[in-house]
Amino acid sequence: MKVQLNSLYIFLTCATLGGILFGTSCKRAPIKNEEESGTEIAITPLARPIGSVKGQASSKTIGPAGGVLSSADGQLKISIPAGALTEEKLILVQPIEQTNIAGIGLSYRLTPHNVIFKKAVTLTFDWKAITDQVGLPQTLGFAYQQGDQVWKYVGASTTDTVHKTISYETTHFSDWSLMNRLSLEPYEASIEPGQTQSVRALIYTQTKWDDLLTPLTGADQATEPGYPVGTPAALPRKFIDSWELAGPGKIVKTDASTVTYQAPASVNGSATAVVNLKLKAPRAGTYLLLSNIHISGNGWIELSIAGGGTVKFPASSAAKSGNTYLLSNPENEGGGYFLLRWNGGVGSYKYEISNGGNHFHFQTSKTTYMSRYVDNIVKDLVPSGGQIQITKIDKGWVEGMFNVPNAGYGPMLLDITSASGRFRAKVYNTATHAR
Repeated sequence: MKVQLNSLYIFLTCATLGGILFGTSCKRAPIKNEEESGTEIAITPLARPIGSVKGQASSKTIGPAGGVLSSADGQLKISIPAGALTEEKLILVQPIEQTNIAGIGLSYRLTPHNVIFKKAVTLTFDWKAITDQVGLPQTLGFAYQQGDQVWKYVGASTTDTVHKTISYETTHFSDWSLMNRLSLEPYEASIEPGQTQSVRALIYTQTKWDDLLTPLTGADQATEPGYPVGTPAALPRKFIDSWELAGPGKIVKTDASTVTYQAPASVNGSATAVVNLKLKAPRAGTYLLLSNIHISGNGWIELSIAGGGTVKFPASSAAKSGNTYLLSNPENEGGGYFLLRWNGGVGSYKYEISNGGNHFHFQTSKTTYMSRYVDNIVKDLVPSGGQIQITKIDKGWVEGMFNVPNAGYGPMLLDITSASGRFRAKVYNTATHAR
């Protein structure tokens, strides 16, 4: 599962997340951090691969008069003021693979790399499309990849939480990305009733007390502020105020930077608990890091499309009628409507195109992926390769996995990609419950 890292900047006493309001009746008494002092942060700078090209380039010739260039996807805007260049240069921006260990979304290659601008150039990133990946806005910032392939976090010049944009002023180009400097790991997790989940507070760079939030100190000085990005370390005690819980279950303190969440023994369908960490910070305000724990009384589904990150979401009970099982998800959890149908118990089942046959289906707001596609040779609809494999049916639960190496999608299912995943779900026997 691609665990995506997140948090919110909240001035309210209750956290509102994903349309769910957790009132004061749901909150538990905070677990305070009693130790004020902390040791230095041990971060080892981490050299990372150079990202490969992931999209269309956008370019423009800009000279001494200045100009503006945006990436083809509209995510990144480059504003070059008059006087920043002494001669015309071909400016290029291209989306590339994200290799920053704490990065979110795509990175962007800005060229030429060998130019030092006479005046600061403003980079503005629009993060509306990746809101669910954005962490605490005051610790969200820019980073660029240095010559030694280590990313350097430089923070932000301005952050607009209303319009969801963030800007940074720089005098050079490189490969740039956005990153969450602080996070709770995991940001999101799915567990079953009675299970536990460890939640850790992590930081990906060194920092001074005054530099915990953006903009970083020294931004107005001649030297560029910033810190190398490396393997994350536990957030020091001096930055931690207290842990709180909104929702069912309980948290148990293990140490300042880690707690263990305990899910309730049972839930009706599914429920969500939010573990939040209140930070101590150099500026007035309430700053929370959040971890969303989904408790599914009916089980879970993991799904990966085109070899991408795995998304884990709650399952509805697998409905059993005769030898046929239907597995789905509630309320489009996971980003779309999921359906898996197979006919039989433990064993392997190839996909079919007949009504009622073994079938995979995932419908999003943009397209639908299915276990069938139009073959270019026979010019007709054929079942995808791969299979559904049921590995266990025991005590009212079913477990298994599925792979669809050539899943059809797009208009008339003419395009193909891949889908795979696994699941564990309660079995709902329609014949038993009909009596």
